[in-house]
Amino acid sequence: MDCPSNVVLLLLQLVLQRQQTLAHRDKSVDLQTLLKDPVIDNDVLVEFKTHKLVQLYGPQYCRDISLRGLKTMVTDIFANGIPKNAQSSGNDQPVTVVDLANYYYMQRINELQNTELPQLKEALLTRLEHMI
Repeated sequence: MDCPSNVVLLLLQLVLQRQQTLAHRDKSVDLQTLLKDPVIDNDVLVEFKTHKLVQLYGPQYCRDISLRGLKTMVTDIFANGIPKNAQSSGNDQPVTVVDLANYYYMQRINELQNTELPQLKEALLTRLEHMI
């Protein structure tokens, strides 16, 4: 799966929100179970396809992704899991949507701090030098 981390993070946030909604509507549904094995339905698909972030950073997902494709994408995210070096030691619990979202959130912060902000700073300094 070659998807930007910010798009993956958004997808996980939308999935989490949907699981919470389902658990609140139907008290017989256990939220912890949904977090380990989330329900991916048309509501998640529509939210994902129409989100501005997806339109900007992953326009191919706005056009081409079906419900089956979105389910496969989420399954792949769960299958990839969290790298061992990023997990807390001794954690043998099944990975949840929250765990994955936290991991991708930290990954995105690192991308911003180590890549995008320095590039932006360099571009601003270059522009400023040309103005002087």
